[in-house]
Amino acid sequence: MFNHYDFIDNAKAIGIALIVLGHSKGLPDFVSHLIFGFHVPLFFFISGFLIKSNKLETSIVDNSKKALQNVALPYVLFFIFAYIYWLLTRNIGDKALMYLGTTWHAPVGSFFSGVVSELYVDPPLWFFPCFFSTIIAYHASRKLFSTTTATSLFAAVAFAISILWKSTAAQLPLGLSTMLIALSFYSMGQAVREKNYFTNLTLSDLFLGFFIALASLVYAVSKTGSVDLANMDFGLWPALYLPTAIMGIFATFAISRLLPSSRITKWLSANTLTIFPLHFIFFSLIRGVATLLHLIPHDYRYGLGWSLMSSVLAILLCVPAVYILRLLPLPTDSFGRKRGGTKARNLRSL
Repeated sequence: MFNHYDFIDNAKAIGIALIVLGHSKGLPDFVSHLIFGFHVPLFFFISGFLIKSNKLETSIVDNSKKALQNVALPYVLFFIFAYIYWLLTRNIGDKALMYLGTTWHAPVGSFFSGVVSELYVDPPLWFFPCFFSTIIAYHASRKLFSTTTATSLFAAVAFAISILWKSTAAQLPLGLSTMLIALSFYSMGQAVREKNYFTNLTLSDLFLGFFIALASLVYAVSKTGSVDLANMDFGLWPALYLPTAIMGIFATFAISRLLPSSRITKWLSANTLTIFPLHFIFFSLIRGVATLLHLIPHDYRYGLGWSLMSSVLAILLCVPAVYILRLLPLPTDSFGRKRGGTKARNLRSL
């Protein structure tokens, strides 16, 4: 089986860097559209890729317990942290107007709905209930279908939904709407692993594939415009949503095979589960402190420089957060702390 951990580290590191950059203020629109075209599907794909075949043989109950520990527990803890931060800052600066008349307990309901439009205390948290639902649904489906059948079925369902979904439609709770799309990428990742599609690619194949995929991605994004899986927004040409995401995933996988490994990419890879929900809060903190210290005016026009700088700072602020989380008396598998070194941790982190 495919066992290139450095390659996976690189792919996850690129993915989480794009997640952070994509949420930063000041990023040019087209660059933002490129990133949103595939960054979250990439993580579902990688998560599916990391499933070992023997894990699919476990019972649905055992798999659900493991998913609760590895996904639901971080969701609870990060929501509590985000909620406390929101309570402490909701009457400061621009937030005072934004949340005028909002009661202190209003965000609590969003914890149970898991819908991104309601999770204003920390929008990236939508990923956790969707990821949990995706894990359970895929595991259950594999009790009935083969890899090929499950992948074909979920791809067809996702394609149909991306075309038929109306932007005004209300999303189902706990990420069930986005799960129907996420399952296609999750199952594709598992299919790629089982079929060893990347094993025999030469360097020339990877270079050629990367440039073709990147060119296709740029062209597709020029047609689709803005897309956002969290909000079930599939752009101007919804039929291109899945192909666009696949091109972005392939380009990331190809460049990840070509790039050398480093301590930075390994750290980013091992801590995606922490960076994913915390960076958005740290963006707010960075802007608030910069405004308070008069480093930027209230009407500051954010640009690319701010986007890059704040993204780096947000990731750096995650370093002490990672250290603190590892000191907490939590289950061994939570937050990438599984025994067995870096390789084992990578299999359990996001």
